[in-house]
Amino acid sequence: MTEQRGRGYAPRMAPEQRREQLLDAVLRVIVEQGVHKVSIDTVAKEAGVSRPVIYGLFTDSEQLLRASLDREETAAMTQMATAVPSAAAGDPIQAMSDSVEHFLTAVLAAPDRWRAIFLIADASTPAFRRRLESGRQAFIAALVTFVRAAAPPERLPGIDVELTARTLYALFWEAGRLVLADPEAFPPQRIREFASTLIPALPAFHNPKAPQ
Repeated sequence: MTEQRGRGYAPRMAPEQRREQLLDAVLRVIVEQGVHKVSIDTVAKEAGVSRPVIYGLFTDSEQLLRASLDREETAAMTQMATAVPSAAAGDPIQAMSDSVEHFLTAVLAAPDRWRAIFLIADASTPAFRRRLESGRQAFIAALVTFVRAAAPPERLPGIDVELTARTLYALFWEAGRLVLADPEAFPPQRIREFASTLIPALPAFHNPKAPQ
């Protein structure tokens, strides 16, 4: 039987299944109405359950929101970790281009998750932005490791590794926004092809002996 939004009766579910249903509803509220619209009432309406159903699993709207953000943050960090290019890759430019496309494919596989993340990143509330900071710093640190491994040893002392890593991070981040905002105009393959021309221009990857 399909659950209808706004009804007081909800089909019986196992607690963990119900919890996931409610966290899905929180995510939709964030994306469609904004993070500050998350409340017991809005989530109950979105999920098609009564308030007591929610109170059976969560004490208040703050705990409900925190649980949803925790779930999405964990999943997003897993996606980002798998997108980091391997420092052992034979061709660092191809490895980085592949990683950009892999990340964008992951974003499109969970669009509401990433729309919520971008909304929270732009939020004026410091507490929301701080939730993203640890993941952002971990991703940048992984890119720093990759740049150090990819840059020619004889040129490494003259390369600003941190700024290079942050430039690459900005490419991932803004590409993620683009592919969600207009996936037809900016599909992952188009962005990947652009990345494959942009990355060689960075000092860490530029090979002056490569054919022009």
